[in-house]
Order: sequence, then structure tokens, then C-alpha cells
Amino acid sequence: MAGFYIHIPFCKKVCYYCDFHFVASLKYKQNVIDALKLEIARRSSEWKDFTFDTIYIGGGTPSILSINEIQEIINLVYDNYKIGTEPEVTLEANPDDLSLEYLSLLKKQTLINRLSIGIQSFDDNILKFLKRRHNGQQAIDVVRDANSVGFENITIDLIYGIPGLDNNKLKNDLQTFSSLNIPHLSAYHLSIEPKTVFGVMQKRNKLKPIDENESTDQYKILTDFMSMAGFEHYEISNFARDKRYSRHNTSYWSNVPYIGIGPSAHSFNGKIRTWNISNNTLYSNSLSQQLNNFFEEEELTTDEKYNDCILTSLRTMWGANLNKIDTAFGKKYSDYCIAMFEKPVIKENLIIDEQNFRISEKGWFIADYLMSEFFMV
Repeated sequence: MAGFYIHIPFCKKVCYYCDFHFVASLKYKQNVIDALKLEIARRSSEWKDFTFDTIYIGGGTPSILSINEIQEIINLVYDNYKIGTEPEVTLEANPDDLSLEYLSLLKKQTLINRLSIGIQSFDDNILKFLKRRHNGQQAIDVVRDANSVGFENITIDLIYGIPGLDNNKLKNDLQTFSSLNIPHLSAYHLSIEPKTVFGVMQKRNKLKPIDENESTDQYKILTDFMSMAGFEHYEISNFARDKRYSRHNTSYWSNVPYIGIGPSAHSFNGKIRTWNISNNTLYSNSLSQQLNNFFEEEELTTDEKYNDCILTSLRTMWGANLNKIDTAFGKKYSDYCIAMFEKPVIKENLIIDEQNFRISEKGWFIADYLMSEFFMV
């Protein structure tokens, strides 16, 4: 199976923390949508041997699309690719786009069966600080409206580690989440990237990130709360109840091939990684003129494919498997993993069970460091 990702690179407003590719103008939206459709059709021959189990429309802000635009894109995917019998079809959305009418039409007239709602916080002051376009009550109402029209498979995003978000506010966010009976949560620590507004503010000493002890405390509050609420912590930043894992993201973490359509989108077919240019105009012009300069590619070495496997699998509660590593990459790589098991930091923070090894709950806060210990460099 494989995953299908479509990037919609438009937003109505710049959120101060966002590092994804987008533009805050809809002036050339139709040009990009036309180019997306051309790329979907054009690349189908490359992927004729794959069956897609998930379709994920992300961004940017995909919920700026009309109902007809969404279904036209999905129809084109179905017309050009092999799709599994019960695919997970996800739409990322902002609360302020999701009117009751829009949600109702989305349910009745499209194949979207999962919503990923970018709430980030239920606290109005934090939302203003992040420059979000919605308030806390809107976020609550949207989840209830989505339930009322028949959407049961819902996930929301929350951000912690935000200057001004103290432990009590984080607990309030989590309690509000719990009260809404949502089956999935993605919770991310605020990352201040150089090209974002927050990045510029930090460079000018106008924003100070929270310290490491605060970060550790908030991560523990998050994980303890979600465990008590009956959620599996199945990936570093993701929690699910009743096994409502994100099938699309889980395929990434399982090293399953995926195609990415749209500006800045990435693809991986098992051997070659490609990535589209992060420029809407150049992307659109290249597709409309039937040129090949809208993407770059590289063929991965065995070391790179092994490192990718470690990076993705150790993000999850399922971890990595020595037999699979041996089969996929060779005994050199499984032996290397076994040698790493003897390091004190690995012994302290990994759970090793016969052929499987995974990061412990305690170790997930330093997961990036632990994974790097297994990399071939």
C-alpha cells in the first residue's frame, strides 16, 4: 500500500510559528489548482504498480477550497490511481473555515472521512499570540458541529511549550480536549524556525523560548494526562483512543512509499526521493508548459535508507525490528544496532525485547538524540 499527499499552499493569514510552504494571498489559487490537477494526471504512470490506502489533503489551509474543488481533486486521484477499498481520506482544516453548512456539504458531497483540525489552543490569549484566526469557543463549536453532521474520525492539533502557556493553561487545553470526546490528538512543542515571524522576533530578542525544564514539565503533563484518559501514545507527538491511529502518518513512519503533489511536496517510492519546488508560480508554469523543472530528486544510498528507517520507526511505540533491518539492509546494519544496545544512554531509554527495540516513554523527550545514536554516518 502507499500514501497520497496533496499540498494546498494557501492561507488567509500568516501564523507566527508556521514554517510550512504557503502564501497569504489567494490571487493565483486557480493557477495552482490547475497545476495540481496536471501533476496528478501526469505522474500516474510512475505509480501504476501501487495501491493507495490513504489520501491526505494538507497545507497551508486546504479548507479554503470549495466543496466542488475538493471533490474534483479527489475524483482525479481516483481516475488516475489504484485506490484501496476503504481508504482514509483526510482534510486539514482551520476552525474558522468550518461553518455548519460547509461541514454538512463536506460530509454529503465529498469522500472526506477524517478531519484534522488545527486548533493549537483553546485559550484566547494564546491564540492571539500565535496569530490564529479563531477563538477558543469557535474551536469547541466546530468539533461539536462536525460530530453533529456525522464526522466521527477527528483529530486536532495542540501546541505546548509556548511562551505564556503555563502549566495550568496546558491542563485546561487538555481538559477541554477530553470533554469533546475526540479520538485522536497531535500535540507538538512549539518550534521556533528562523524564517517564521517568531524566528525573526527571537533574533531581535523580542521573544524568549521557554527553558528546558519547563518543556520537560509540559511534556510530562501531556503524556500523563493522555495516559490517564485512556489514549495510546503511539508516536512521539500523537495519541489515539480505540486504535484510531492516523493511517496516513503511520504509513510514513512505517517506511511505506508515498507520493506528494503540489509545491514543496515530497515523494518516496522506496528507492528515489523527490521534492517539488517551494514556489507556486514556478511550479504552476512548469506544469502548464509540460516541463520537468518543478522537482528535484535523489536516489538514496543503503545508509540513507537505513537511517530513514531508524528515524521513522523509532518515532513509534512499535519501534524497529532487527530481522527486518537485516533483511532490508544487511547484517552489517542489524549488528550495528546490537552494538549500540550496550551504550548506557540506550540501555536507560530503550526497551529491547528479543528482535524489537523501541524508545521508552521516558526516552521520548530525547528521542532525536537517541535515534541519532543508531545512524550510519
